Amino acid sequence: MSEQDHQVAQPEIEADDESRWDRGRRYGHRTALYLSIAAALAALVFLILLIARNADQVKFDYVVGDAHTRLIWLIVISAIAGWVLGIATAYLVRRRTRAPR
Repeated sequence: MSEQDHQVAQPEIEADDESRWDRGRRYGHRTALYLSIAAALAALVFLILLIARNADQVKFDYVVGDAHTRLIWLIVISAIAGWVLGIATAYLVRRRTRAPR
């Protein structure tokens, strides 16, 4: 068996075979990937700066008491609580407004 017998015949793709639209989509997809990486890095830098700037101890007053905690923990816990409450609210609204079965 020769080396040519083992090779699978693949069609030759020339630069002229790719349309302008396809090339634009390919480059656009690449640009979107680079932009998403840049946005993720910017969010990471922002998060690190947020932690560094809000590391002070603060007094937090509850209805029945108070506590001393770092400000960043109050921000993170409030963000998580808001996210969970938003998901729960969206679920309830969707459940109550869907068509009857």
